[in-house]
Amino acid sequence: MNQRSFFISTPAGGLHILETPPAHLLHQNAPPIVLIHGMVGHAQFWDAALEAGLNQHHTFAVDLRGHGDSTAPTNADYTPTACAADILALLDKLKLDRTVLVGHSYGTLVALATAAAQPEQVANLILVDPLGDFTHLSTEVHEQQLVPFLAALATDEWRTEVTQKFKETLAGGSPETDQIILSRLADTPKDRMLGMYHGMFAFPAVETLDRYLAAPNTQAAVILTPANAYPFSLHVLRPALPAIVIPDVGHWLMMDAPAQFVTALNDCLKLH
Repeated sequence: MNQRSFFISTPAGGLHILETPPAHLLHQNAPPIVLIHGMVGHAQFWDAALEAGLNQHHTFAVDLRGHGDSTAPTNADYTPTACAADILALLDKLKLDRTVLVGHSYGTLVALATAAAQPEQVANLILVDPLGDFTHLSTEVHEQQLVPFLAALATDEWRTEVTQKFKETLAGGSPETDQIILSRLADTPKDRMLGMYHGMFAFPAVETLDRYLAAPNTQAAVILTPANAYPFSLHVLRPALPAIVIPDVGHWLMMDAPAQFVTALNDCLKLH
């Protein structure tokens, strides 16, 4: 696979990017795709999907700030809005207009914040197993589940609590994916994990999606695992949002079932 590795300057420092040109001339005029991984990930989490056919598109896989080879911010700001500032810098410096943003997990929030900030630069938004909108939790769930989890994050047992949450999302995935994710989690510093968790719980995902879709010539769709059917899931809160479910996969579906993921992504791009 032909890839180019390079850095651009962003508000956090150096943002590392892996660029894969389209494998065939037929796709050179298609909109470029920016791939945004989730918590504990890095740009190469998309490699299996690229090998499975995603390389038909011109792609830019990003290492989010503090992940992979990208610089960690000195202020430990990992909120979706802060990470989106880095993606906006990428779009501007590479002059990527009418881009397709593909975000996975925490990366869906980054993609949403980016798209809402510059909707004229984002032709399509593909959210891969999005986290949902935690500001729309019921009072009961907020008090009985979220508040105790936040309290645990403030203790010395924070990593045990986070590891348990990650193991729940690995259900249905492959043993190889499980090992990769848990290994990455074990190496992720506390400020990074907690910064993303607090940013995730406070982010108004539905309102941000609505703001993006209110702009002209904008499109969005979701690719889901079967487990993603919570009352606060984006496609539940916004039933008109096109959704494709991939069966028998865990949360890291682009690693567990890359060929099915590429097919679903291409189908999302054809929905409109």
